[in-house]
Amino acid sequence: MVVYPYLVNNGFLIYKDLINPYPPVFIIFLSLFSKIFGYSPQPYQILTWAVIIVVDLSIFNVVRKISKNYYHAFFALLLFVIFSLPFGINGLWFDLIQVPFVIFSVYHFYLYLEFKKTSYLNKSFYLAIATFFIKQQAAWIIIFYLGILLYKNRASPQKLIQNLILPFAFSLFLLTIHLIVFYKLGILRDFVFWAVILPFFKASAIPGYVALPALKQLLIVLIPFTLVVFSALNAKTREYFLIICALPVALFAYPRFDYFHLIAYLAIIAIALGIQLKSLKNLELKQLYLPIIAIGLLSIFTIHYFQNNWLTEIRFFEPDIQSSAHLLSIVTSPQEKIYIQNGPDQLLPLSKRLPIKPWAIQFPWYFEVSSLQSRTISAIESQKPQFIVYKPYEGKEKYALGSYMPSILVTYLDTNYINQIQISDTLWLKSKN
Repeated sequence: MVVYPYLVNNGFLIYKDLINPYPPVFIIFLSLFSKIFGYSPQPYQILTWAVIIVVDLSIFNVVRKISKNYYHAFFALLLFVIFSLPFGINGLWFDLIQVPFVIFSVYHFYLYLEFKKTSYLNKSFYLAIATFFIKQQAAWIIIFYLGILLYKNRASPQKLIQNLILPFAFSLFLLTIHLIVFYKLGILRDFVFWAVILPFFKASAIPGYVALPALKQLLIVLIPFTLVVFSALNAKTREYFLIICALPVALFAYPRFDYFHLIAYLAIIAIALGIQLKSLKNLELKQLYLPIIAIGLLSIFTIHYFQNNWLTEIRFFEPDIQSSAHLLSIVTSPQEKIYIQNGPDQLLPLSKRLPIKPWAIQFPWYFEVSSLQSRTISAIESQKPQFIVYKPYEGKEKYALGSYMPSILVTYLDTNYINQIQISDTLWLKSKN
């Protein structure tokens, strides 16, 4: 989130010079943001907190409007605030930016189901489409909406087509803008490969890309859903939409599971729980055992998270990274290109140095496709970086992050560069042999 805009602002073309599998909208926003506020972590912290506050207020307002009860809204907000922390909300990523769009998209679809107004349906799709152009996983919720509409309009498909004309035109408009801009920049083929073909058709077959949840992780994810299902036993039919909607939003965590991909899922769960709070009031104490156990398990998960992850430092910008970047800025000149081999890429903006073109994080789903290893070697030979920042490979699973070794590239680097000085506990500076 710091490296991408830094490179864009220094003349790197997305998809051609900067390997990126996501739509460009958020990166372009961050490049404009960083032009104003720079690349130190503090402005990004403030931006992250601002987005989190927007998410919190969105949850509160949606629950208040549907339930018409401030206490229910506070309850939903409190649940989300507490349990979103161990789900990784306190970090800037595409998934966090999507959450307000998802919340109001789901809210307007809910209103459409209740009042049958096409304007609500259009707003819901506009927001879902905008979410897709932030990160492609939002396709799951669009598919979910279409499934509901196909079922409800199975007797009159013509009406369904009429209802979707404006959302279709909006998505076509956004896509056309992307295609025209990338064609003018000469990177249309790169965009199609990295942002369309790779994530939708190739990545799942690349070793190391698909990361499914462990059983413990899956149980933690299912606990909030179980809680909201229990609370909705006496719910009205239309209110089941919010509960079922949590399922396609949970698929945002596929194909690479991590808790922070599930912030939107947790937000929908919190909204559904806030709305269904009235049904819990009528239950006897013995009937509350399940929700009490569920909240207790989530609380243990939250406490365990704080015990293991409470830090006073900003992740990825720890003191050793800062000192390594300072040393790198002293040892190298601003005109020199550098290459980072398995190391922390945030060194680039912190040291105000640029890598070779093309640049990519050393992930297997990049370096095992599209001849990127040979392209990188050609770039090293033509751009002649004198130094390489090297972090030794961890030697765990072959395709695990930090352990993955792109064999052709590593052989070339080992032949042509040697360790010069150790710049931190984990980093070495290699020089040309």
